[in-house]
Amino acid sequence: MSKDTRSGEVVDETRRRLLAAAAGGVTVGALGTGATGGAAAEDDGTLTLVHDTHLHGRFEDAGNEAIDVARYYAVVEEFRGEYPNAAFLGNGDDLAPSVLGLEFEGEHMVEALNEMGPDAVGAGNHEFDFGVDTASERFESSEFPWVIANLLTPEGEPVPGAERWTTVEVGGHTVGVFGMGTTGFYDITDYPDDWRVLGYAEAAEAAVEALESETDFIVCASHVSSGVHETIAAVDGVDAIVGSHSGVVYEEPETIEGTTVAEFGDEFDHIGRLTFDVETGELSDWERVDLYDSEALDEDESPPESTENFTPRDVRSVDRNQPVAEIADGYLSDLEERLGQPVVESEVELNASFDNYEVETGWGNLMTDLMRGVGNLDEEIDVAVQNSGGIRSGSRYGPGELTGSDVMNILPFPNEIVVYELTGEQVRSYLERSVRPMPGDYGAQPAIQVSGVSYEWTGHDGEGQVRNVWIGGEPLDPEETYLVSTNDFVAGRSDEFVEESRVFNSGQFQGPFVKDTLDAEYDTIAPEREERMIRVDEVIEDPTVEGSEGTLTVSFGPTDAVASVVEDTYRLVAPGHGTVAASSVSAGDEVVVELAADAVVEGFDATEADALSLVGGFDPNSEHYGYETEDGEVIELPVNASYDYYELRTSLSADDVRATVGGDDGSDGDDSTDGDDSSDGDDGGDGDDGSYGSDGSDGDDGSDSGGDGGETADDTPGFGPLAGAAGVSGAAYLYEKYGASDGSDERTADE
Repeated sequence: MSKDTRSGEVVDETRRRLLAAAAGGVTVGALGTGATGGAAAEDDGTLTLVHDTHLHGRFEDAGNEAIDVARYYAVVEEFRGEYPNAAFLGNGDDLAPSVLGLEFEGEHMVEALNEMGPDAVGAGNHEFDFGVDTASERFESSEFPWVIANLLTPEGEPVPGAERWTTVEVGGHTVGVFGMGTTGFYDITDYPDDWRVLGYAEAAEAAVEALESETDFIVCASHVSSGVHETIAAVDGVDAIVGSHSGVVYEEPETIEGTTVAEFGDEFDHIGRLTFDVETGELSDWERVDLYDSEALDEDESPPESTENFTPRDVRSVDRNQPVAEIADGYLSDLEERLGQPVVESEVELNASFDNYEVETGWGNLMTDLMRGVGNLDEEIDVAVQNSGGIRSGSRYGPGELTGSDVMNILPFPNEIVVYELTGEQVRSYLERSVRPMPGDYGAQPAIQVSGVSYEWTGHDGEGQVRNVWIGGEPLDPEETYLVSTNDFVAGRSDEFVEESRVFNSGQFQGPFVKDTLDAEYDTIAPEREERMIRVDEVIEDPTVEGSEGTLTVSFGPTDAVASVVEDTYRLVAPGHGTVAASSVSAGDEVVVELAADAVVEGFDATEADALSLVGGFDPNSEHYGYETEDGEVIELPVNASYDYYELRTSLSADDVRATVGGDDGSDGDDSTDGDDSSDGDDGGDGDDGSYGSDGSDGDDGSDSGGDGGETADDTPGFGPLAGAAGVSGAAYLYEKYGASDGSDERTADE
């Protein structure tokens, strides 16, 4: 659970995740629970499935090394011993993404899984992060079958080294298992464009047709989003679906079209057990084990409570499986020798959790600022953009030392930093297209981190919208060109980044680049949030502006969307030059905001803007927005775990301000500030004194969130080489214009 720091309320994050799953299109009926069973005889007509894997190439939980693969497998072994008719099934994303995955390309996980001996594993998208050839090598070296029914070679054959489906003998029963991967494979991993991806229903029907005559029970080891399970379950003959691409934790198994569906999360926090009556195909009993660490509990925090179907297990009381532990410890020791040394000291907490989908974070600002320093181009890189799914560890770090291993866990993908020349309109298009619905379509998230640019975004109308885009402290010019740094995963999947506009290939993966830059150029860092991405849920038109005795007073009537205002959040934003915090806010029939008049004028002088935004928080009227569950219940807002409130904006014109409080008609603003400690990040530290940022904190109070986000291009990053050589005329011109540095991909017109 996370705590609302403003109200003191405790927010149940599990409930939010379940709402997201329910709103994702799954029509479900809760199953009744049964008593926990004892040891099953081999001829008692039952079948037990133990699931999931989804290990992400890790040997330890991202936030707690005591919750590890050796203890996880020890619990799996207990189930196998208690239920002789048990099959252990995985659902993929086991080889990557993680720093271990990047270093060993999945070889480490195959060795561990061979020791664990799953009966079958459904292949996920991250099995292909290092290319099909490497994936096939890992599949072929596995002593268990990998299955995926809907991915085929151009000739219609299964993925080399894998199978579309398989059969498993469990006691006296034959179990058919087929895998299913997201149809968005081309967008989220390194999967060849000419390979075939079948639709979910088509692949499931083919699997059932091949398996039903020789099996007693058919299971889908799923690596698709939760909402797709309705399509698979509608295929007659599928008895159960376990796992997903989404990492959702269900409170209990569900039925869809008579098919049992169980999703119990990912990595090492949960293990599921489902026991079926084979003759009827019905679920007779189930259990979810939740692993926790008693030594990590707060002083006033109680251990999770056991119920009929939930079994909390303190990992401190679980003995590690020694063969698996020896494998894991060997690789971790090797990794520690390579990357375990500190690279920088952080004075603030660094938020590398999935909050990066929803809000600007200090970590996002830090890494994108560094990306603007890649290479040695003749002109400064104006903007950097990073897909939030590429910030992957799901953890927070510091204050304190940040090691090389920490950085590589945050940025575990083999994604190369590249630089493109885009028009202002293309930059705007990319920012707007990146705003996407939250899972369940109730609200939106920006889904990127940025540097050099600031903008306002909203997403309540079904499509993302951005406004007031500024680059380098000046309004965006749609016809101007800007240098934009990103990674080749983003560039290869975004219409705005075309080959002819590519300026520079750095030849450097993001993780090693950020690690080496921090190590070489900084002793300490303290990145802040800096109003680079401003959420706007409501726009208030035509405020009243008055002034007296050095105070500017702005008043406006709230809309029906506003239940109450959050008084300490109001500020005037001068893009690239900081903010002016309100000195007083009161609310009645009107909202009245007071600001220091001189600071407001300085903000207009610095930006030379015709208008600036006054932004502040409000508690939303949930009835006004009308987001509902499938049962028609109004969803209490905000749902985004990273937000305690929504935000409104009203606009102050320079003419109104100057007419009210006086002041000149603007200046060049080069040396002006508004008295606030914020900056646009460009001057966050040049390395001369070995520091970066200010003494502020990241300010990210939200807990992990972000969800699956559907099967779209930027949701889940992967390895994607550039699509091909740049066009001759465009690329040759750009390389000549901007120059090439060491490590660049220099080209001539003859290539």
